Amino acid sequence: MSVITKILKVPVLKNPVMICGLPGSGHVAKLSLDYLIQELKAELFAHLVSFSFPPQVNILSDGSVDILKSSMYYWENKDGENDLILYTGDAQPITPEAEYELSDKVTEIGKKIGVKTLFTLAAFIIGRFVDKPRVYGTATDQMALRELEKYDVILMNEGTITGMNGLLVGFAKLKDMRGICLLGETSGYILDPKSSYSVLQILTKMLKLNVDLSNLEKRAKETTAVIKGLQELQRRSEAQQKGTKEDLGYIS
Repeated sequence: MSVITKILKVPVLKNPVMICGLPGSGHVAKLSLDYLIQELKAELFAHLVSFSFPPQVNILSDGSVDILKSSMYYWENKDGENDLILYTGDAQPITPEAEYELSDKVTEIGKKIGVKTLFTLAAFIIGRFVDKPRVYGTATDQMALRELEKYDVILMNEGTITGMNGLLVGFAKLKDMRGICLLGETSGYILDPKSSYSVLQILTKMLKLNVDLSNLEKRAKETTAVIKGLQELQRRSEAQQKGTKEDLGYIS
């Protein structure tokens, strides 16, 4: 046994949609899921522990420790057609075999609860800072791709999506569920709530979710200020280096 699953309760949900997001570049997916869980006050119902998570424990605010794990939450949508299952975690497994195994287990739980559509959120790394991150997307069927186009999502037509944020969509297809991945542009250098905000704007529109994104937008603006500071430091450093080279050239 290389995955321990602890089911705290089995929720009974109407037309549940699963949304998944695990730690990765810019923490785009993880930030998005943590924000949704907090804003929706979603309820925890399962833990999963992979024996291939990084070998460490987290120190909690009260001084105690907790093993690395991934968690599943549910939210009952009283005003809409779809309840939600939200899946995130402290880490991704460090071996490909374990990523496959955990993806299989997570989608299996979702399918048993009645999930027919699964979203994953991810990062689209571009190696530079942008003011307004664009959202890219892919899906398991043409109908879903056409739906993405309605929301100005840029469709991918090449490349790969690494890690579980990609694998979960693949396993959704294997298990006859619709899979959709939304990827936010990010530099890949820093924590990127701007990218998470862009992704959640699209996701909430697609699922007709009434989620207040103002707190995430505030964090995005704070990040913009940090980025501008970093860019200014880089500009000064480059100017200083250029000046030094010119001085040396004059002396010689």
